[in-house]
Amino acid sequence: MKLTIGSNRSRIASVLLAVAVLAVGSTGCGATVSGRALRGQPDLSKLDVGNYQSKPRQVGNAKNERQARAREAQRLADHVILPYEADPAYVEDTWRLRSHIVLNHKTLGNLVINDTFDEVAGDLVAGWVNAWSTEATDDGKQRTANIAVLMFPDARSAQAAGPALERDDFTYNPENQPVSITKHAGTYAHWRPGISSIGSWTVHDRYIVFIKVVDETSAPDLPALVGHVERLLDAQIPLLATFEPTPAAALSRIPLDPPGIVGRTLPSNPESPYRPEPDGYYTGRGATTLFLEAGPALMETLKNGEVELVSFGDAVVFRSRTARGADTLWQKWKFSGEVEANEKLVDPPGGIAGNIECQAEYSSTESRILLGHICILSVDRYVVQARSKNLQDLYQRISAQYALLTSG
Repeated sequence: MKLTIGSNRSRIASVLLAVAVLAVGSTGCGATVSGRALRGQPDLSKLDVGNYQSKPRQVGNAKNERQARAREAQRLADHVILPYEADPAYVEDTWRLRSHIVLNHKTLGNLVINDTFDEVAGDLVAGWVNAWSTEATDDGKQRTANIAVLMFPDARSAQAAGPALERDDFTYNPENQPVSITKHAGTYAHWRPGISSIGSWTVHDRYIVFIKVVDETSAPDLPALVGHVERLLDAQIPLLATFEPTPAAALSRIPLDPPGIVGRTLPSNPESPYRPEPDGYYTGRGATTLFLEAGPALMETLKNGEVELVSFGDAVVFRSRTARGADTLWQKWKFSGEVEANEKLVDPPGGIAGNIECQAEYSSTESRILLGHICILSVDRYVVQARSKNLQDLYQRISAQYALLTSG
């Protein structure tokens, strides 16, 4: 599931969820309830929710090892830097619609050139990867920073795996040469002279931080490449101290939804042809990695909106710490203040006692090919985005999501 920021506005303009058929969401003229008085229990019986889930559910604990490890990876995501935090020159999220969760070699398959990852990292508990690039030059060249944090059961396991992963990566090409990076202890690195890229593995306690920097924008410059790695590690290593891993004995039954927000988010279709990430919630960085266009401005918007949780499913639900924070998001993202030429407000569904606006999105002002629809809803401490190609389907979707958030 990915979100998209509008190109020339600070509000979010579109949402790409985990289900491919959600391609675009609804739009609408809007129904606004002013103020933030305490809301009475709404009459949900008149809502058309179709076949969508409309009553909160108990998500419970992980049902199997893979689900447990994926949830731990989602927790870890909030503690893996976005490369622009180390260098503001990184402006584009290049991981796009691939899964960020690392449970085996598959996620890192295009970065780690060896066939022994699963054997060497057999004790891997969970991992998360981010990748950002600089703005492309006129000839399309960029510098890309890939950073993955891999978590192992203990420091001993990580210490054994780190050098072995570097060795297998290093020996894959006979032209590779070792690189010394002394600023951060436990770092093993290599490059191939004449190729402007560097790979490194840093062991820190129970973690291994893998970094690969590829710079198409300049001639091979080893000191510069080392500098890029060091700056990324400078930002990442301290962040690891802020993460509290789930105890090993409790991991297999890790709670999937302690705050109850996933149970109040429309569940995605598990048979969707495209599921980059499982449904789940994040508290910070992890959520922003699921935006198609993101960056410091988005982080600032979420901060100003006092967002404490973001839940992804068949809709995206933002929960603020206060109703005032949710209203800040609503004011930032609502459609009515700024409708562009390829957009059109449409009426929202009836029966929703909150702030809601919907709009249709078109490919261009000339062709007017309908891309789909999106609705934005604000109620209590929540702000919601939902999308669908079909407007009636979106009405049912956003109505069901409203019911989920307002049910007792």
